[in-house]
Amino acid sequence: MDVQPLKKEKTFNSNRDTYGQKTIVVALFIGLVCVLFYVNATIKGGFNIFLGIYGSIMVTYMVGKMALSFWYNPKKEEPIEQKISAIIPCYNESPESVMATVDSLLKQDYPIEEIMIIDDGSKDISAYKAMVNFKKEYEKTAHNTALIVHRLEKNQGKRHAQIWGFKRAKGNIIATVDSDAYLFPDAIRELIKPFNDEKVMATTGHVGARNREDSLFTRLIDMRYDNAFRVERSAQSVTGNILVCSGCFSAYRTEVILENIEHYENQMFLGEPVQFGDDRCLTNYAILKGKTIYQSTARCITDVPSTLRQFIKQQVRWNKSFFRESLIALKIGFKKPRTLIWVLLELIMWFMFGFVIIGSIIIKSATMGYILLVYYLFYLSLSAYARNVFYVLRYPHIFLLAPIYGLIHICILYPLRLYALATIKSNGWGTR
Repeated sequence: MDVQPLKKEKTFNSNRDTYGQKTIVVALFIGLVCVLFYVNATIKGGFNIFLGIYGSIMVTYMVGKMALSFWYNPKKEEPIEQKISAIIPCYNESPESVMATVDSLLKQDYPIEEIMIIDDGSKDISAYKAMVNFKKEYEKTAHNTALIVHRLEKNQGKRHAQIWGFKRAKGNIIATVDSDAYLFPDAIRELIKPFNDEKVMATTGHVGARNREDSLFTRLIDMRYDNAFRVERSAQSVTGNILVCSGCFSAYRTEVILENIEHYENQMFLGEPVQFGDDRCLTNYAILKGKTIYQSTARCITDVPSTLRQFIKQQVRWNKSFFRESLIALKIGFKKPRTLIWVLLELIMWFMFGFVIIGSIIIKSATMGYILLVYYLFYLSLSAYARNVFYVLRYPHIFLLAPIYGLIHICILYPLRLYALATIKSNGWGTR
């Protein structure tokens, strides 16, 4: 099998950034922050003291995360010998996509004990049939990697497909891989390097958009992914407390999963069975037992939503799991203070944003009119550039459009979070 699923992708890893590139990023970020602080001072001394105070807190938090991300370095020591079980849950996926994922795993430069493809009762079984046929051909010759293909009788959700594989995994490390993910040839080797530290319980790689060239929308999502990994997860990794190991491409010590398998299978929230948020749930198990680490050199690309409808469905799922698992993480935080700090900061900044922005619009819009709108748009643009400053090194022309994603955040994502919070008990939109 020879699958060619992607074009040559520009990738960027913090351990490979040159001194000149880092200097550009730092200088640009400092310049943007200085302007933001000046705007905050103007606002506090003028028409909206509360917006100015919130802005100062937000910028300080952003500077803290950025400073930690500059401090971040991926693990470089070659991994000790590990037995890897890769688990790929599938649901109504195209044969080409699943084959490309499996092909990328078979071409890894680090040996994989077994690859499990579990179909979650898909209505379209073309991918399952393709994998069954491929397995027959694959097993005609000797291989070091076992290929296991299984289909559940009915659709039960991603985590139930995972559980089938978890219970049968032979490896001491389990890699969770999405069925539309493509791993770079050294991805597994890089992903397991942090496990040389016995305290590390889970790792996550760097995920980009495979279909970023499809539209402006997918390019903006790729920029958001870049910030989520290169800044947010990098900063959290410095403290050893990644809050979310990406469901697309992560690895866990098998013992962490098996010790919690019954809870994972039967997790309830407000009296309802949990259908999504598997990545945050598994990450919480790992946090409770040890460190969770981001490995920027473990590279993976995946298909991101290409339509607004797909994006909304994804964000509703993610935000429901954000609130649910954040509440659980708060409990963990009493045992893991660093985790508590990260969770509290994320929740507090989100709630402050709503109260300050919405409140200032209600109170000041009648008297300030378009001036208030100009301030918001200017501040939004500066914040968007500062948050996504790393992206200027990869795609400077898209970086210039960062304020557009800022508008998406305010006009779409924030209302969606409110909707997700209001309907948190509902399991609707739980699948793609």
